[in-house]
Amino acid sequence: MDRQGKREIPGISPEIKNLSTFFFDLDGTLIDSSKDIAVAVNYALKQLDMHPLPEEEIIKHVGYGGKKLMEGVLRTDNPLLVEKAVRLFREYYFSNPAVYTRLYPYAGELLEKLKKQGKKIAVITNKYEDISRQILKKLEIEGLIDLLVGGDTTPYKKPLPYPLVYAMEKLGSGAEKTVMIGDSEADIKAGRSAGLKTVFVEFGFGDREKSLEENPDYTISSFKQILDVVDS
Repeated sequence: MDRQGKREIPGISPEIKNLSTFFFDLDGTLIDSSKDIAVAVNYALKQLDMHPLPEEEIIKHVGYGGKKLMEGVLRTDNPLLVEKAVRLFREYYFSNPAVYTRLYPYAGELLEKLKKQGKKIAVITNKYEDISRQILKKLEIEGLIDLLVGGDTTPYKKPLPYPLVYAMEKLGSGAEKTVMIGDSEADIKAGRSAGLKTVFVEFGFGDREKSLEENPDYTISSFKQILDVVDS
């Protein structure tokens, strides 16, 4: 643990093989959706007669749902403006959910291996459930997922633990046998609050420093690290 109280455990412990349930975040974790999100946001900005923003600036605000995304992009909490921006964003994004979106390396292989081993798999995202399901279908991994929990599936979103508790109840899983894998502090905080093991993926959209401040149990740079352990 360093002077700031952060701790980082790179890699994965063999104990993960003994877990029965794996929760994954979606954007920035299983999928790289940055370009599709940026295109949709810039469509909304254009309709509002605003200048487009670079992809890297937009992606900083991903992870807390569409409303928070547009509030961050617009740098305002003006309810009428945000509501209109969200509507325009959804209008475009729902019609073009996965033009450029791709699975991160080894994500598909990991899901297939976990499925073959009889593990329970849930995707828990702050993205709307319907658009998330469209993306899972488009990427042909919906059949590997036992449960999808979107940002509008339950009354609360991550970083609150409720979506994770809901998923455990639905899947009949206990916290001691479940892991939350994600790219942001929202994922790690939700997982720890729910009593789960947590894995921070470094390759996603989230803020690394903020995520490490939540003390994830493990940190990985590739899904191959988990795949190698569960496959051993």
